Amino acid sequence: MDATPLRLCHSCGMTASDTFLAEAGSLLGPRGLTSDPDLMAPWLTDWRGRFTGRALAMASPASTEEVAALVKLCAAHRVPIVPQGGNSSMSGGATPDEEGGELLLSLRRMNAIREVDGEGRKAVCEAGVVLQTLHEAAAEKELRFPLTLGGKGSATIGGLISTNAGGGQVLRHGSMRAQVLGLEAVLADGSLFSQLTPLKKDNRGFDLKQLLIGSEGTLGIVTAATLRLLPAVADRVVIWAGLPSLKAARALLLYCEDAIGEAVEQFEVLPRSCLEAVLAHLPDARAPLGGAARLARTGRGRRRPRLGRRPAGALRGSHRRSLRTGSSRGRHFRRQRGPGRSLLAAARIDRPGRTCARNCRPA
Repeated sequence: MDATPLRLCHSCGMTASDTFLAEAGSLLGPRGLTSDPDLMAPWLTDWRGRFTGRALAMASPASTEEVAALVKLCAAHRVPIVPQGGNSSMSGGATPDEEGGELLLSLRRMNAIREVDGEGRKAVCEAGVVLQTLHEAAAEKELRFPLTLGGKGSATIGGLISTNAGGGQVLRHGSMRAQVLGLEAVLADGSLFSQLTPLKKDNRGFDLKQLLIGSEGTLGIVTAATLRLLPAVADRVVIWAGLPSLKAARALLLYCEDAIGEAVEQFEVLPRSCLEAVLAHLPDARAPLGGAARLARTGRGRRRPRLGRRPAGALRGSHRRSLRTGSSRGRHFRRQRGPGRSLLAAARIDRPGRTCARNCRPA
């Protein structure tokens, strides 16, 4: 959509942009619209500081109805829209251009978790809900949302859906697309697409929500979603392994998958150059495989973690030189042989919790 030209109305002396802003302000109120440069400035530059744009104004609607009305108004005035969530993008997709004719539409005020259904294992969230907030709400029901990433304290649900974010647990649980059970979105003409109620056996034709997931606001603006939840983790083991090559890292992954199947939730490769950059930037940090070559147990707890031996046994079957494992219950095991290698592979192995008929906590 082309930006509105600055045409002057000879009867009232207002430009087309002035007219649009007056109507948008009347619709959204003082909390919902601002053109103050100081208030807009933090949201006009991307997370890495590589792209900076200008905007006609920043809109912050508080409901789906306000988003729909605003999109209709923008369509009538031919004002382009740039939807934005937590502004944690690294590619500039949520940053307006430099011309200053676009409306920055922030979804951050729409931050309500409408429902957390423990029995149905699902949550209904508005687009502005921060990922970490969802994690905490699910944990209160002894559940978890199976997607996390480094920016969980600022990334929002709407942005994660619009970009089909991956995170560290894609290996087992898939990307954001796999977590979405239902969707609500406002389309380009201001009409509402509402499919929040999930239905597993749905053969009604096209699954339109799948077109909206990953479309980055080009087909519609996500306003809410129904997301799947999983049982909380009962045992967790994290393994660091020193490896000589990517080929060896792949062999280790395949070996772990053969040995313990879907319990492998996350597998990441960290080149030595990246580790050295982190150590140089954080003076108090240390290499995870540094220290004496020995097998040690530290921490407190009454039980040995149930997954503690199986992942380590899987690694012993592969050709590794060093490893470190630690469970979420505070026990740590370290075994090292020989010098450090050029790669580190980190694997996380989880076992879901189980709930008995008396609703006991996960074993």
